[in-house]
Amino acid sequence: MAEKKKSRLKKLVLVGGVGFVGLLALGYGGLYVAAQAQLNRDVTAPEGDLALRDGDKDAIARGEYLVKHVMGCGHNDCHRADFGGGPVMDQQPIGRVYAPNITAGEGSVTKDYTGKDWARILRHGVKKNGKRALVMPSEDYVTFSDSDLAAAIAYIKAQPPVNRESLAHSLGPIGLLIAATEPVYAFDKIDHNHKPAEVKRGANKEWGQVMAGTCKGCHGEGYSGGKVPGGDPSWPAARNISPDEATGIGKWTFDQFEAAVRKGQRPDGSTLHDAMPWKMYQGMDDVDLKALWEYLRTVPAKPAGGR
Repeated sequence: MAEKKKSRLKKLVLVGGVGFVGLLALGYGGLYVAAQAQLNRDVTAPEGDLALRDGDKDAIARGEYLVKHVMGCGHNDCHRADFGGGPVMDQQPIGRVYAPNITAGEGSVTKDYTGKDWARILRHGVKKNGKRALVMPSEDYVTFSDSDLAAAIAYIKAQPPVNRESLAHSLGPIGLLIAATEPVYAFDKIDHNHKPAEVKRGANKEWGQVMAGTCKGCHGEGYSGGKVPGGDPSWPAARNISPDEATGIGKWTFDQFEAAVRKGQRPDGSTLHDAMPWKMYQGMDDVDLKALWEYLRTVPAKPAGGR
């Protein structure tokens, strides 16, 4: 009798285990379908065009500054210093998220881009095939003028061609969950009717508002920080850079703000996490940095985490 009970128990455990695995498989399958539906969703962006400035020396020089110290296209976590692309993330359970090759070499996704294609991806976060780009910070660039965007493109196109395959994203369970449920598509965050203001560069809040566009992807529309959508789970929450005195930069001086941007050091002596690309921003010129400061002082103060 005891042996029969043991045998029956083993069968129940086996059946229960198989059932649990089946439920997991069903759940994963549903998650995969939901994520693929989001990744493959067709969208329509307003028609736009950029007058490309290939070979224009002034444009290339301006573009080099913007790309290296403002826009971050060649950041190690993005398209790489050679713009040949690489994994933004490649570890389970997130999976592989890949920033593509944007040079003129083999494997490039932008090799045949026209001014309309560049406008679509930079201003609206939409790829040439009509799908939304994943983890492409297009919302950071909508404040920039056509001239500045064309300058950044001119610089990238002036770089040596890199022959490197642009790998597809290959998402694990957590990556699929993020792709299916979190606001990681720039297209969904952008005001597609926005027209960049015609602002003359200067150390003032008007120009600072243009520069501050690159802060929104991490710090949010209200600049108050919080969890970065689609960011590495190991990253800390983005800090509050609104003028809130309790949790933001409301009590900071310009010198303290400059030290944070140029040296990665907060007023309390602590060092900024590498998720904040201050080593890129430390090359921002004095006019742009002062303008950014002037603008951030004027935005509504918000408690930390409200984005």
